[in-house]
Amino acid sequence: MKLWQKIFLSTLALMVSITALSSVLLLRSTRDALWQREHQRAVTQQQYMAGILKAGILNQRLRLGVVLLQEDQTREAAIQTLEQQALDNYLAGLMLLDHEEKAVWNQLPAGVSPPSPNDDTLTQCQLQGGETAGEWYLVCSMPLTLESGEYRLVAAYAVGDLQQELNLQALRAVGLSLGMSLLAAVGLLLLVRRLLRPLGALQENARSIAEGNYDQRLDIPTRDELADLAQDMNALAQAVQERVEQLEQVAEERRVFVANLAHEMKTPLTSIMGYADLLYLPREVSEEQRVEYSCIILDEARRLRSLSSKLLELLTVGSVNLAFVPTPLDQVVQEVAVSLEPLLEQAALTLTCHCPPLLLNMDVELFKSLLYNLLDNARKASPTGGKLSFTAQAEAGQAVLHIRDWGQGIPPEELEKICQPFYMVDKSRSRKAGGAGLGLALCQAIVTAHNGTMVFDSQLGEGTQVTLTFPLSQEVNPSEGV
Repeated sequence: MKLWQKIFLSTLALMVSITALSSVLLLRSTRDALWQREHQRAVTQQQYMAGILKAGILNQRLRLGVVLLQEDQTREAAIQTLEQQALDNYLAGLMLLDHEEKAVWNQLPAGVSPPSPNDDTLTQCQLQGGETAGEWYLVCSMPLTLESGEYRLVAAYAVGDLQQELNLQALRAVGLSLGMSLLAAVGLLLLVRRLLRPLGALQENARSIAEGNYDQRLDIPTRDELADLAQDMNALAQAVQERVEQLEQVAEERRVFVANLAHEMKTPLTSIMGYADLLYLPREVSEEQRVEYSCIILDEARRLRSLSSKLLELLTVGSVNLAFVPTPLDQVVQEVAVSLEPLLEQAALTLTCHCPPLLLNMDVELFKSLLYNLLDNARKASPTGGKLSFTAQAEAGQAVLHIRDWGQGIPPEELEKICQPFYMVDKSRSRKAGGAGLGLALCQAIVTAHNGTMVFDSQLGEGTQVTLTFPLSQEVNPSEGV
């Protein structure tokens, strides 16, 4: 057996033993504390029931006007008092025994028997299981003097939940111990191999660099084997540099893709969270509203699933595999407006829409994303209590869309740059609003994929208008008839 294996196994065995011992001690301490608390609770309840029983005997004595009740009168009064006590999820049953251990009154659960009497005068408790699996009762017995007779009050308290909780804690402790042991084993294995096999790791790194898989260089200022490895790596520096440039290009493309995907996933998630909050907030929601909000959440979740795959296709292979179908523009605009309602309400913004039933060839989810991003940008640029507008019209076989806000506007020198990836006009404000400078770049890609154009017209202090043009579908709109 190798040295690293011996160190690994011995250290792992020690860590597992310590973890297991700590778990056992913690479980035992927790169990004892819980049972002590439950025992004290049962004793307190038992004393309370004994006080009620004595009060019932006293009331019967006062009603009859006697100094001391007879034995049969005492039993009758005790039974009446016990019958008035309602059983619940905790107090599962009661029983009264006379001095001969005969039951005067019995309402204990099936399968539960009173504990054997002892010579002391203290309350004694015993854990018993019921006839049904999972039923556990803490059966307490308490000596009791009623008038001149000696009795014993027995009560059964349901503690099945506590027993289940203890079992669950034990399972959790076992699972936690196994998980920690597994993590410790993995970490220890990596650490030991790293510490005891530095030469092998250095050789593997040198071979990886020669193959173009890593961009690492080693500079070891010694005159031993490590220095020879460092010279070999330096001899491969040119090949490494060329490979690094290729890898950086791939990494940049992947980074842009991930950022765009995250940006686009945020839009349906915002709608889902907004309408989920409306359902979650403690206020009255009609059944009609609940169904409407649930449908919107479901639609946005579907949009999120579809959008992720379509965005991957858009950013990797352009417009290949996009599903363009003739779709009424007013329907898409209405769905986007409904999705934006929670955000608009937060900023007290008003959105007015005027859209005739124009028919466009579009990939529905990507087109929704385009409108959502542009309207959301307009929302972010607008002051609280402001307004937004969306209008559309047909001109010379083209659908012309206008999205207008009356916000802060964009400086003229910035207009040519706003569609560049990661470019933000007001960086501090955009980051505060959660932007990443990707929305307009993605909008431009979506517009291009739909054979459209996008033009910005903005004046500082007067707002911004975005003009979109798309070719109308040649198919007949069903809403207009034939």
